[in-house]
Amino acid sequence: MQNSYSKEVVLDMSEKYVWYACYGSNILKERFMHYIKGGKCRFNDAYYNGCKDKSDPLDERPFTIPHKLYFGMNSRKWENDGVAFLHPEKDDSIMTLGKIYKITCDQFKDIQKQEGDSWYNKILCLGEVDGIPVKTFTHSCVVDERKPCDKYINVIMLGLKETYPKMPDEEIEQYIKRYIMP
Repeated sequence: MQNSYSKEVVLDMSEKYVWYACYGSNILKERFMHYIKGGKCRFNDAYYNGCKDKSDPLDERPFTIPHKLYFGMNSRKWENDGVAFLHPEKDDSIMTLGKIYKITCDQFKDIQKQEGDSWYNKILCLGEVDGIPVKTFTHSCVVDERKPCDKYINVIMLGLKETYPKMPDEEIEQYIKRYIMP
């Protein structure tokens, strides 16, 4: 089932699993797994603590998100340049390419803390897949845009190639260029 709606929600603690919708560097599974398992990431040389529950995701799938992708803030882990955010308001005319991972609700909370729950302080509900809610986080308002570093862009491109293997390289490059500030 594709996205049927999006709205701000809190995490329902009675739920055991959630589909975590990724749209930035976490779209690449190798990169995402540092939030689950912990350790040093080869893409940015940053160390991640990992989740308390280090279990692998139960499933993963491509997923489109009806929110505009943009880059903002200045992340020390990515050369003090911008990282991915979603515009907090739904826009059905835009489909951001993403991936969903089926993880526990506790893992979702741990990942949000590692991402920086002051930066990613708004949880969006993006519908359901197989009866399980799809959720992601972004900032509650649009932050000042800031271009991402090349390393960060390359991780996203690798993730898009992994998630959408039939998508030609030129199309992936056009998709990325559409969202990066001139």
